[in-house]
Amino acid sequence: MHILWWVILGVFVSGGRVRAYNVSLSLVPQSVVVTFGETASFNIEASGYVSIRFDLQLCWPQDAAMQIESNQTISFVEGWNNHSISLLIEPVKQGRFIVQPWVEPEGVVDDTRLFLLIKVAMFKPLMIISLMVGWAYTACWSAGYYPQIWLNYRRKSVVGLSFDFLYINIVGHISYVVFNVFLYWNTFVEDEYYRRHPFGLNPVIGNDIGFAVHAVFGTGFTIFQCWIYETGGNSVSKPAKAIIVTYLLIIFATMGCAMWNVMHWLDFLYVLSYIKLSTTMIKYFPQAYMNYRRKSTEGFEIMNRLLDLAGGLFSILQMVINAWNFDDWRSIGGDPVKFGLGIFSILFDLVFMFQHYILYRKRSVKVPAELPMLPK
Repeated sequence: MHILWWVILGVFVSGGRVRAYNVSLSLVPQSVVVTFGETASFNIEASGYVSIRFDLQLCWPQDAAMQIESNQTISFVEGWNNHSISLLIEPVKQGRFIVQPWVEPEGVVDDTRLFLLIKVAMFKPLMIISLMVGWAYTACWSAGYYPQIWLNYRRKSVVGLSFDFLYINIVGHISYVVFNVFLYWNTFVEDEYYRRHPFGLNPVIGNDIGFAVHAVFGTGFTIFQCWIYETGGNSVSKPAKAIIVTYLLIIFATMGCAMWNVMHWLDFLYVLSYIKLSTTMIKYFPQAYMNYRRKSTEGFEIMNRLLDLAGGLFSILQMVINAWNFDDWRSIGGDPVKFGLGIFSILFDLVFMFQHYILYRKRSVKVPAELPMLPK
């Protein structure tokens, strides 16, 4: 019985010093959004047995950016601690803050993920507008696949649509799905992400997975149409095949490194995310070049690009609204790759619009439709 009791307590003696790790502390929720004029609440939840008494001191950031309506020092007694302590906070400064409690004595609990991210907005109506804008660009990007699908169905033809664009695009979308799914659901990968980003939250949410899966469906269905409708002799070009083969070699090589513990699985997922980014940068060139060679945009649905343009503008608008409302302009500069790719996509949308409405508005196809985008 005594042995069982010691196992339950989980007390380890090292060098004459008692260390206990059988109690877990967490802040729930870990991210709080609040505006001026209102208070926000969060809980400090304890679970487990602690062999010594310890205190938890809440350290507020940046010269008392927050006011708290409870004692900042919370004591935990020796024994079982299975309870939740509610605290109310009232912001006095706009911005983004991290509250990290301090535990005394050190080593009693694992406090590497014991923090609270607080985002303080200036106006609540702007938060609602930002949410609406977010749904607007999601709807635009999601609906953007169907005008091309409908056009192909009406014409029973995919002549004028670049196969290179589609196949490079689906490689990027599948890579993005795998990245999101594993980072969102795999605890092993998520723990490694937290180890590298102690004050970071999981960047993937459920909507990201749904959006990525829908992108694979939309692109995949369009590729299916390329198999059953008239193609005019068009096919995937040799340069595009070389690009796709290069991507596959990189994927299998890095996957093998992860399987043999040469690199962490999180790094493999990062490789997939870089592939997604690179496909976004190169996938538009084939379609733009095909339009140029054919001197026509017939067969390429411009509504697809109009919806993509609207989605991109809404996305940037949301970033600007949030940056101003939370006084966090670093949120834009903090992810220059994402912001830059958004601008890059918008520029290509403008190129396609220029081709469709100005350059080739009344011109007939002078180059045979079966000419591929690039030499086979």
